[in-house]
Amino acid sequence: MALIGKIRNNSWIIIVMLALGLGGFIVMDMVSAGSKSGGNQFTIGEVNGEKLDWNEFQRTERILYPNSTGDTYGQRNYIWDYMVEDQLLREEGEELGLHVGEDELEELEFGTKVSPIIQRNFRDPNTGQMDRASLDQIKANLGTGNLQPQLEEFWKFQHEEIIKDRLQSKLSNLIKKTIYTPTWMAQQLQAEQGSSIDFEYVLVPYDMMDDAEVELTDDDYKTWMKENARAIDLKEEIRHVDFVVFNVIPTSEDSMVIRDEITETIAAFRTAENDSQFVDNNYGTLDAVYFKKDDLAESIADTAFHMSKGEVYGPYIEGAAYRGFKVIDRKTIPDSVESRHILIRASNQNEAIAALTKIDSIKTVIEAGITPFDSMAMKISQDGSGPTGGDLGWSAPGRMVKPFNDLLFYTAEPGELNIITTQFGVHLVEVTGRKYIDNEVGVRLAYLDAPIVPSEETQAEIYDDALEFSGQNRTLEALKAELANKPELSLESAQGLTANGYQFSTLGSGGTSRDIIRWAFEPGVKPGMVSPDVYVYDEPTLFYNARYVVPALRTIIKAGVQTLEGVKETYKNQVAAKKKGQILAAKITSQDLNAVASQFGVEVDTFNNVNFNMSYLQGLGNENNVIGKVTSLSEGAVAGPIVGASGVYMVKVIQRTEASLSTDIMAFRGQLTATSRNSVDSRLIEAIKSTAEIEDFRYNFY
Repeated sequence: MALIGKIRNNSWIIIVMLALGLGGFIVMDMVSAGSKSGGNQFTIGEVNGEKLDWNEFQRTERILYPNSTGDTYGQRNYIWDYMVEDQLLREEGEELGLHVGEDELEELEFGTKVSPIIQRNFRDPNTGQMDRASLDQIKANLGTGNLQPQLEEFWKFQHEEIIKDRLQSKLSNLIKKTIYTPTWMAQQLQAEQGSSIDFEYVLVPYDMMDDAEVELTDDDYKTWMKENARAIDLKEEIRHVDFVVFNVIPTSEDSMVIRDEITETIAAFRTAENDSQFVDNNYGTLDAVYFKKDDLAESIADTAFHMSKGEVYGPYIEGAAYRGFKVIDRKTIPDSVESRHILIRASNQNEAIAALTKIDSIKTVIEAGITPFDSMAMKISQDGSGPTGGDLGWSAPGRMVKPFNDLLFYTAEPGELNIITTQFGVHLVEVTGRKYIDNEVGVRLAYLDAPIVPSEETQAEIYDDALEFSGQNRTLEALKAELANKPELSLESAQGLTANGYQFSTLGSGGTSRDIIRWAFEPGVKPGMVSPDVYVYDEPTLFYNARYVVPALRTIIKAGVQTLEGVKETYKNQVAAKKKGQILAAKITSQDLNAVASQFGVEVDTFNNVNFNMSYLQGLGNENNVIGKVTSLSEGAVAGPIVGASGVYMVKVIQRTEASLSTDIMAFRGQLTATSRNSVDSRLIEAIKSTAEIEDFRYNFY
């Protein structure tokens, strides 16, 4: 007790010690990060020798994505690209004498021709128009201390974003002015685009051959390397990771426990006095919709429509859950409804509260007979129906947003005034007519659901299996050997991983995928090593451990021109496809398409309206070799075998239509020039990046 008393009396000492301890961890982490990124712990990258600051990166992330629940790594990629592009554009602008002056920036932020950045950020989602009032209010309060700190900070970032966008626009326009199409080129392209070919073809696909039939030699790889020199020049190091997935599946015992639990809940549902409250308390669903028979799952449709109001059915299995339902009501559903409304727009909670108050007052005035509905709509409704007294005409089910639709077809009675809130704002609604043609009955159901998920015990057991598997097989070869004794497991591969990647094969993106990639790129990790950790992937909606992953690093492929061994590792499928093409082509000895089709058990098909400028054939893909060949053939000519992207082709031109050259070649030349200029915007940044020296240290930070 004396010790506890001393601690209470001197609690400040503990606080100081904790602070020092935490500070020590932080400093150690900063020093560690600094040692990985060239001695500066705050450098996340470099662009032509200029450092990109980690603190600035974090500040930008906080400004752009406060309280975000979205794709964190996608958002960070956007910030990285922004920072790199901003630095490059400022350098280019400085060299070329391009800048954005203060008066110009004022016009871009608040003038009559504001920046696209402002138009994007201050567009009213309801009207699609720019919110000039909000912009003027910000202008009046900017720098006065009256704006919220978050908005002030956002504006500072946006200020820089506008400068970047304007510099990019100026540089793009400068390049566009240099683009010119000579007359001779326009004439040639007009002839190529105007002519068309119809041809028959036979496709012998590569998948007709088993991979085991193809024996690849070093010469095959070397030949492919010469033909694809650009493809094998990697800009950054990549790594291939093999991995084993332990899927966490609920056992029959897990399923029975869940069935027993929902059976008890369903039994209590039969006697519940308040269905809505019971559903809420048991995480069920009670929708306003009255379902027609065709709208229900086939397994329960007949049952639901033979049950009386208040009856309960279940449990039954639907998808990966046990379900039960109670018939709440049944009635005939109108085929169409006529209505009118008064809308007060609201884009946030405060506006919605004010709109609700105003709509409630309008409802009181109309119900008291002081002012008719149509007159109030003409004066007040903030949408296009005002001039017609709020009339929305006749509507079929599903044509309106859900809350509005549910009110019209399932809840409201003709002549009543109802208040409903939607994404557009607050509405005062009156149903003025209904049409019953099919007289179909609908049932309103309240559902109880119990997902069939693995128990914590099952999750723990499978985790132990994965941990044991990993612990006993510390090399990739050992892991492969063990898999031969476990047919329920298989080895999968994640190809071409980069140091800053966050997408891991079929397992998707996210924190766990990023953690595996970070492990694969740790300096001490060598090919053949198995991770000491088992990685956990959660089920994203039900929040249980759905997969346990044991990864092993298979290969490290350095940046630069690939070696023979690197090509064997990464491009085996492409080399095999070419070899298959050569083998299949050698088997084709006839120039008759029907004979070739019969030989391989395929069909003769036709493709129409092909010209030289096409690069893609619908249904066939990017077959440049085929397009290049057929456009050079005369009518009736046969060619092949042609080794293509997806198989070997035989082709025969059945009709060739030559271009009728336009006399207005100047107009066509202008179109070509405009097309080329329009492509500058999308290609400019990548062209600048390709000549820049960019060092990326993001993997040291996240």
